[in-house]
Amino acid sequence: MRIKRSNSKNILSVAFFAVLIFSSAGIAQDCKAKVDVNTNNTQALVIIDSVLVGKGNVKTELSQGSHIIRIKEAMYRWGQKEILDTIKVVDCTKPLTFIYDFSPVTEHSNNLGFYKPDGTNGESFFTSTTFKILIGSAAVLGGISAYFKIKADKKYDDYLNTKKQSTLDEVDRLDLISGISFGLLQINFGYLIYKFLMD
Repeated sequence: MRIKRSNSKNILSVAFFAVLIFSSAGIAQDCKAKVDVNTNNTQALVIIDSVLVGKGNVKTELSQGSHIIRIKEAMYRWGQKEILDTIKVVDCTKPLTFIYDFSPVTEHSNNLGFYKPDGTNGESFFTSTTFKILIGSAAVLGGISAYFKIKADKKYDDYLNTKKQSTLDEVDRLDLISGISFGLLQINFGYLIYKFLMD
């Protein structure tokens, strides 16, 4: 009977220490460090791990480990600047400060994040001359395509009345011009969409 009692005491002691060890490990893993994120734009959106934590200069707490920080110059604006960085929290007892600057450079030094390196030195496609030319040419090509299509339709109405082969040939010519300009318009739009998705 004494052997059974001592075994039960040993089992209780081991269980108590196991609970104590696991609970202390859980407490250590749940620690959070104070983090300051400072930017030179008071309206910049600070997003950490896909969660919006504030604007401009933000004070928050982060658990140990790596976190992805994204800073957007504005919420809805084409060609906005954006900084992407990974920050790491090692020691929860030490406060951390990260400084981000929206200056027109492709890369920041001292691990302060970077703009998307697209070779434009911070210039967006939507503010470039190429974008303006593509928009202008799209308007011109759309107008040409519509103009010649309308002329072709009117000529076809004339052909139905006169049944002249020369009128039908003119309809084919106008339709061909309209089709070519519409095809060029589609290529123009395709390139615009590609640049929109890649920028």
